[in-house]
Amino acid sequence: MEPSKVKERYHASKLQGPTRPLTRCDSTDLIPQIIPPNQGNVHSNICLKAPEVLFDSRTTYFHGINDDQDRPLSARVSSANVSRQMSNITLNDSKLSSTVNSPLHIRFRSIDLSAFIPSNDGRMRTYSSVTSSKNIDYCNLLSDELILTILKYLPRASLASMAQVCRRLRSLTYDPSLWFRVDMSRKHIESCYLRDVFLRGTIILKMYQTTVHGNSIYSPNRNTWFTKLQFLDLTLATITPDCLLSLISACRSLRKLSLETLALNVAIFETLALNPQLDTLNLTMCTGIDLDCCSILTSQIKHLRYLNLGWTQLSDPCVHYICRTIQSSIEQITLTGFRQGMTDECVENLTNRAIRLRVLDLSDSSLITDKSVTSVVRNCVSLEHVAFSRCYAIAPISYASLKQIRHLASLDIFGVVDERGLQKLNTLLGPSISLNQQRFSYVARPTYGLRRTSIWGLRTRP
Repeated sequence: MEPSKVKERYHASKLQGPTRPLTRCDSTDLIPQIIPPNQGNVHSNICLKAPEVLFDSRTTYFHGINDDQDRPLSARVSSANVSRQMSNITLNDSKLSSTVNSPLHIRFRSIDLSAFIPSNDGRMRTYSSVTSSKNIDYCNLLSDELILTILKYLPRASLASMAQVCRRLRSLTYDPSLWFRVDMSRKHIESCYLRDVFLRGTIILKMYQTTVHGNSIYSPNRNTWFTKLQFLDLTLATITPDCLLSLISACRSLRKLSLETLALNVAIFETLALNPQLDTLNLTMCTGIDLDCCSILTSQIKHLRYLNLGWTQLSDPCVHYICRTIQSSIEQITLTGFRQGMTDECVENLTNRAIRLRVLDLSDSSLITDKSVTSVVRNCVSLEHVAFSRCYAIAPISYASLKQIRHLASLDIFGVVDERGLQKLNTLLGPSISLNQQRFSYVARPTYGLRRTSIWGLRTRP
């Protein structure tokens, strides 16, 4: 209906007078009030027989607001809600007398009548009831590949929640491609949940400073199963030796492992030897390593290339045994913190066996002398980095002989000479060898520097 005709009809109904009792709503009232028909200054043009659905599309304005002015949503009252409550409201004479003098202005909105179809009996019915359209599940129309692509952007907690929706989503959320890399750093988890993560086909797992509750990852009936795990970082983790043993017992494909600061025993080393592809092992500051553990380390783990034994508090016989029986496949090794255990004889034995050494760190060895430098120059022809930090028994001038190593690129001697001595030594070594570039050892460590979202150069987060 055109606005001009609506206005004419409104003024005509105003002169005619009200046809039925109307309701009135004050801006401060929570419940609309019934207005008796003897109040002639309030009118309406809404027919009594109009369907109730039409009222939902109209809005009434009160308190003398002009029809052309805008009104905020908080001041709008649905006419349908007003008409439904007419029969359940009692009159309040005091409030009625104070609000009856303000006229009621009604503003119409356009109504789309195409949604209503008249029936044979004169009633109105909606278009949806005629067509009886079915609800379509568009998620089931997507292919598994497309859903997997969408699920790759969700965090692990959301994937675990979606697995409880239906069987199809459960099978999709447990797809190994979604659990290829997992980062559970700084979390408290149960050992049973750790077992579930392994069974989903995880390859890369980071558990930096993670607390594991429980003593075993196996179920009570102990079914035999092995994980696909290849890269495991347990640096600074809190886990019992029994739980660690059950965790490593389920692994047969480990390639890189970090057990920094953990308590170890002979049984753990025996299970480590069952991983023939293990080439990187970080044992920095580990405890419980005795002579039997060293025997397994050097004799049964035959393909080890990167080994870090810094500050492990090994006894003197253990240090001597490792230097005598180390595998020839070792390329990078860190033996720092053995102030009384590391001697010139140990360095001689080590350099004679590990002929492929590229990185050697012997920092904080108080007993080694210039003979150790001579052994390194004579035997380690492929050496690229060497560290003698805080080895005070070595004369600084003897480091000049390291220039004979063809591939040597860096030398760390922190705490040995001052700035003037560094400048003189730098002149003797030449520009091809840099001094004091790395304060801490990076051998076999999963993270080094600012790269906190990867282990051994592999991303741990999707």
